[in-house]
Amino acid sequence: MGKVTPNIYLELASLEFLDYAMQWWHKTVMDIGLTKRPVVVSWYDLKECMRARFFPPYYRKELLLKLEWLQQGPSSVDEYFKELETILTKIDMHESEESKIARFVSGLRREIQDVVELYEYSSLEKLVHLPIKVESQLSKKTHFKNSHNDGYYQSSWKNKNKSSSKTFPSNVEKDST
Repeated sequence: MGKVTPNIYLELASLEFLDYAMQWWHKTVMDIGLTKRPVVVSWYDLKECMRARFFPPYYRKELLLKLEWLQQGPSSVDEYFKELETILTKIDMHESEESKIARFVSGLRREIQDVVELYEYSSLEKLVHLPIKVESQLSKKTHFKNSHNDGYYQSSWKNKNKSSSKTFPSNVEKDST
């Protein structure tokens, strides 16, 4: 069997290990030399090796449940999308583009989802910009509505009418007598 050439990325990543992770890595390298473990030659191999050691078995299940129930809620579209991508990355889940799109759209707030579903989109990256625009438009409408519905004009107009209606009959009575 020929000598295994180390991957430069693997070496660079392992330089960042601290404390227990460094001890664990040195033991893993020694075990590889004694053929107690499979050879780690790529970044992917290192990730798998680290997952096997540092992620408890229930962690993936918890992340899958979190992914299943993920909704935008009060978060911005951008924050919601980042959370979705983070969970998918942690799980190392390889979903199709269509599945990711369906998952993303189904978790959006209803008023944003209704608008987004009217449009065609070819990729998740292109799709993300649409609900961000919709969210911006909705917040502008809400802000405009709230700033122009402060009750000042309505209340002053009503008060003016009430005061004129109260004074008008008394003026008429005075004139008629």
